Amino acid sequence: MKRIFLYTMILAGLASCKNNGGGTAAGQASEKKAEKPIITAKDIIVGADRKPVKPDFQVLDMSVNGDLLKVIFRYSGGCEEHDFDAHFSGGWLKSLPPQAVLDFEHLNPNNDACRSLVKDSVVYNLSALRYPGNDKVIIKWSQDKKLEAVYEYGK
Repeated sequence: MKRIFLYTMILAGLASCKNNGGGTAAGQASEKKAEKPIITAKDIIVGADRKPVKPDFQVLDMSVNGDLLKVIFRYSGGCEEHDFDAHFSGGWLKSLPPQAVLDFEHLNPNNDACRSLVKDSVVYNLSALRYPGNDKVIIKWSQDKKLEAVYEYGK
Protein backbone atom coordinates (compact mmCIF):
# COMPACT_ATOMS: atom_id res chain seq x y z
CA MET A 1 0.00 0.00 0.00
CA LYS A 2 2.87 2.34 0.83
CA ARG A 3 4.45 1.54 -2.55
CA ILE A 4 1.26 2.43 -4.45
CA PHE A 5 1.01 5.69 -2.54
CA LEU A 6 4.68 6.45 -3.24
CA TYR A 7 4.34 5.68 -6.97
CA THR A 8 1.20 7.83 -7.19
CA MET A 9 3.00 10.76 -5.56
CA ILE A 10 6.00 10.43 -7.89
CA LEU A 11 3.75 10.31 -10.98
CA ALA A 12 1.73 13.28 -9.75
CA GLY A 13 4.94 15.22 -9.18
CA LEU A 14 6.26 14.42 -12.64
CA ALA A 15 2.95 15.31 -14.29
CA SER A 16 2.88 18.70 -12.55
CA CYS A 17 6.38 19.52 -13.89
CA LYS A 18 5.43 18.86 -17.51
CA ASN A 19 7.09 21.36 -19.88
CA ASN A 20 5.21 22.30 -23.04
CA GLY A 21 8.34 23.73 -24.64
CA GLY A 22 7.50 27.31 -23.60
CA GLY A 23 10.81 27.82 -21.82
CA THR A 24 13.01 25.81 -24.16
CA ALA A 25 14.91 27.09 -27.14
CA ALA A 26 12.77 24.92 -29.43
CA GLY A 27 9.58 26.38 -27.97
CA GLN A 28 10.86 29.93 -28.32
CA ALA A 29 11.96 29.30 -31.90
CA SER A 30 8.51 28.04 -32.85
CA GLU A 31 6.96 31.13 -31.27
CA LYS A 32 9.25 33.40 -33.31
CA LYS A 33 8.40 31.56 -36.52
CA ALA A 34 4.71 32.18 -35.90
CA GLU A 35 5.24 35.96 -35.75
CA LYS A 36 5.05 37.56 -39.18
CA PRO A 37 6.67 40.95 -39.72
CA ILE A 38 4.23 43.72 -40.49
CA ILE A 39 5.24 45.61 -43.63
CA THR A 40 3.89 49.13 -43.86
CA ALA A 41 4.12 50.45 -47.39
CA LYS A 42 4.34 54.19 -47.93
CA ASP A 43 2.38 55.81 -50.73
CA ILE A 44 4.26 57.43 -53.59
CA ILE A 45 3.57 61.15 -53.78
CA VAL A 46 2.30 62.01 -57.27
CA GLY A 47 2.64 65.58 -58.54
CA ALA A 48 4.83 67.69 -60.78
CA ASP A 49 5.63 70.42 -58.24
CA ARG A 50 8.71 68.78 -56.64
CA LYS A 51 12.11 70.08 -57.69
CA PRO A 52 14.82 67.41 -57.43
CA VAL A 53 17.72 68.27 -55.14
CA LYS A 54 21.20 66.78 -54.96
CA PRO A 55 20.82 63.71 -52.73
CA ASP A 56 22.76 63.25 -49.49
CA PHE A 57 22.20 59.50 -49.73
CA GLN A 58 22.68 56.55 -52.08
CA VAL A 59 20.13 54.11 -53.45
CA LEU A 60 21.82 50.73 -53.30
CA ASP A 61 19.02 48.58 -54.69
CA MET A 62 15.40 48.61 -55.81
CA SER A 63 13.32 45.43 -56.02
CA VAL A 64 9.65 44.73 -56.72
CA ASN A 65 7.49 42.11 -55.04
CA GLY A 66 3.87 42.29 -56.19
CA ASP A 67 2.69 45.90 -55.73
CA LEU A 68 5.57 46.77 -53.39
CA LEU A 69 8.86 48.48 -54.19
CA LYS A 70 11.64 47.91 -51.66
CA VAL A 71 14.40 50.52 -51.82
CA ILE A 72 17.64 50.12 -49.88
CA PHE A 73 19.23 53.45 -48.94
CA ARG A 74 22.64 54.31 -47.47
CA TYR A 75 23.07 57.62 -45.67
CA SER A 76 25.11 59.33 -42.99
CA GLY A 77 23.52 59.42 -39.54
CA GLY A 78 22.76 56.82 -36.92
CA CYS A 79 21.70 58.86 -33.89
CA GLU A 80 18.17 59.85 -34.94
CA GLU A 81 15.30 58.43 -37.01
CA HIS A 82 15.39 59.07 -40.78
CA ASP A 83 12.78 58.46 -43.46
CA PHE A 84 12.43 58.77 -47.23
CA ASP A 85 9.52 59.92 -49.38
CA ALA A 86 9.16 58.85 -53.01
CA HIS A 87 7.94 61.41 -55.56
CA PHE A 88 6.62 60.77 -59.08
CA SER A 89 5.91 63.67 -61.42
CA GLY A 90 2.94 61.90 -62.99
CA GLY A 91 4.56 61.71 -66.43
CA TRP A 92 5.89 58.49 -67.91
CA LEU A 93 8.82 58.33 -70.30
CA LYS A 94 7.72 57.35 -73.79
CA SER A 95 8.88 53.78 -74.28
CA LEU A 96 7.53 50.28 -74.35
CA PRO A 97 7.07 49.39 -71.58
CA PRO A 98 6.54 52.87 -70.13
CA GLN A 99 9.06 54.15 -67.59
CA ALA A 100 8.41 56.00 -64.34
CA VAL A 101 11.23 58.03 -62.81
CA LEU A 102 11.16 58.42 -59.04
CA ASP A 103 12.82 61.12 -56.97
CA PHE A 104 13.50 60.30 -53.31
CA GLU A 105 13.45 62.89 -50.55
CA HIS A 106 15.60 62.28 -47.46
CA LEU A 107 13.71 63.31 -44.33
CA ASN A 108 15.96 64.09 -41.37
CA PRO A 109 13.62 66.08 -39.08
CA ASN A 110 15.93 65.95 -36.04
CA ASN A 111 19.00 67.15 -37.98
CA ASP A 112 20.98 64.01 -37.18
CA ALA A 113 24.63 65.05 -37.49
CA CYS A 114 26.13 61.64 -36.67
CA ARG A 115 28.52 60.23 -39.25
CA SER A 116 27.86 56.50 -39.19
CA LEU A 117 26.97 54.98 -42.55
CA VAL A 118 23.48 53.57 -42.14
CA LYS A 119 21.83 51.10 -44.49
CA ASP A 120 18.03 51.09 -44.30
CA SER A 121 15.13 49.97 -46.46
CA VAL A 122 11.76 51.56 -47.16
CA VAL A 123 8.79 49.90 -48.89
CA TYR A 124 6.47 51.84 -51.22
CA ASN A 125 3.07 50.98 -52.68
CA LEU A 126 3.41 50.98 -56.49
CA SER A 127 -0.27 50.99 -57.44
CA ALA A 128 -0.12 54.73 -58.29
CA LEU A 129 2.37 53.90 -61.07
CA ARG A 130 0.08 51.59 -63.05
CA TYR A 131 0.00 52.78 -66.65
CA PRO A 132 -3.42 52.43 -68.33
CA GLY A 133 -3.42 49.81 -71.08
CA ASN A 134 -0.15 48.16 -70.00
CA ASP A 135 0.80 45.49 -67.50
CA LYS A 136 4.40 46.53 -66.95
CA VAL A 137 6.28 49.70 -65.93
CA ILE A 138 10.04 50.19 -65.59
CA ILE A 139 10.89 52.11 -62.39
CA LYS A 140 14.04 54.27 -62.37
CA TRP A 141 15.73 56.63 -59.92
CA SER A 142 16.18 60.20 -61.13
CA GLN A 143 19.83 60.33 -60.03
CA ASP A 144 20.95 57.00 -61.54
CA LYS A 145 18.88 55.87 -64.50
CA LYS A 146 20.88 52.62 -64.73
CA LEU A 147 19.30 51.51 -61.46
CA GLU A 148 15.88 50.11 -62.30
CA ALA A 149 13.18 47.67 -61.25
CA VAL A 150 10.38 46.10 -63.28
CA TYR A 151 6.81 46.44 -61.97
CA GLU A 152 4.48 43.86 -63.52
CA TYR A 153 0.77 43.86 -62.64
CA GLY A 154 -2.60 42.69 -63.93
CA LYS A 155 -1.46 39.24 -65.10
